[in-house]
Amino acid sequence: MLQNKKVLIGILWRMSILFQILLSFPLSGAEKDASPTMESWMEQLNQKPMEVPSHIGTLDELQVLAAQRNADLRAQYADWQGNLEKTRSIPGLPDPTLGLGYYLEPIETAQGPQSAKLSLGQTIPWFSKIRSDRKGSHFHAIQSFEMLQTLRLSLERNIDKLWAEAWQIQSLTSIIEAKLTLSKDLEKVLQIQYQSAAISHKKLFEVQIQSLQLENKLQDLQSRYQRLMVHLGDFLEDNAALPEDFLPAISLTIQDLETDSGVSPNHPRLTRFEASKNEAGADIESAQAAFIPDIKIGLDYIFTDQRVVNGVIVEDSGKDPLIVSAGLALPLWNWKSKRSAVRSSEWKFKKAQALHDAEMNRLSQEYEIAQSMLAEQLRNIHLYEDQLIPKAQEIESVMQQEYISQSSDVFSYTMAKQQVLDLKLALVNAKYFAQLQMAELRYLKGN
Repeated sequence: MLQNKKVLIGILWRMSILFQILLSFPLSGAEKDASPTMESWMEQLNQKPMEVPSHIGTLDELQVLAAQRNADLRAQYADWQGNLEKTRSIPGLPDPTLGLGYYLEPIETAQGPQSAKLSLGQTIPWFSKIRSDRKGSHFHAIQSFEMLQTLRLSLERNIDKLWAEAWQIQSLTSIIEAKLTLSKDLEKVLQIQYQSAAISHKKLFEVQIQSLQLENKLQDLQSRYQRLMVHLGDFLEDNAALPEDFLPAISLTIQDLETDSGVSPNHPRLTRFEASKNEAGADIESAQAAFIPDIKIGLDYIFTDQRVVNGVIVEDSGKDPLIVSAGLALPLWNWKSKRSAVRSSEWKFKKAQALHDAEMNRLSQEYEIAQSMLAEQLRNIHLYEDQLIPKAQEIESVMQQEYISQSSDVFSYTMAKQQVLDLKLALVNAKYFAQLQMAELRYLKGN
């Protein structure tokens, strides 16, 4: 008898495990594609931050270093990974319940006295409840992922702009040093002419003032470069001051304006709100599923001793009955709160839709403005490169010939050379502002 009871208990446990596995199959598909594909730069966020080198050779090297060391990116990466784990933590079924009952006074039956009862119960939520919970958690993780992508794009844009500013400072410094050399040389010549009373005091002072202004501009550029290195160190999360030669001699390539379709619908700032809408939709499904009853099933195994009459054991008595039960958990109460939960989720969906539309309009406006500003700077670049600078160089060449033939003085010839350099300064600034808009467009396109 005892051996038969052990066998039945073992069968009962195996049936329970098999039953849970079978019920989990319809829900397993909800976990597929729960996480976006990991990219190489994301994998580096899970590693120890690399050391800041003494020198950077290319913009790509700087971008990789900044992404790997940036604390905001690492924090958002951790948030995303935590949300992924939260998605995986949602169970397919609640744990079964196991109960044991003992009759203080055995119940006499035709089969004999019943002394104890072993119960195994399982609640089966409606499948849509579990699926909607997993969907909601899945889309919440996607929002965290798209926020990570947005931070990456923003960091890359800032690094691009700092790189362009470093190029501008280097280029301006080179041109202003050439202007200062011309001004100093002219100042020496005019000093001799002034001493011989060949020129007025005013002309000499004008050149001296120009030299002082150029020297001051060089100092301003140096201070500006130091501030740039401080900003760069902040992006690299480096407490130590970066060396002055941390960046190389930079060269930039300005591309003509390309015709495209505008802001991509897959921009992280848009897909984040799209995921927010989907999460709200899953919340609506979950709230509506709260009106559906859950299924409850159970198995009861009753321990029955053999029946004894007048000291004689009744033949075929003592059989242990096995009872299968099924029921429903009826959601009879709290209907008002359940309806409020549905309405709350619907308002959440409307909010996400409105935010998505507003973000789309905002991105489109930013894109159109950046396109317009880039077109303006490209027009200026072509004007300087194709017309203004070549014409100024022609004037410089003519003035050089006149100076050689002594039909023109050194002042006029030097001013012609200064004009060429002034136009090159303007060209550098136009290229710099064009590069800023190109960085903005790459960010808005999600590249």
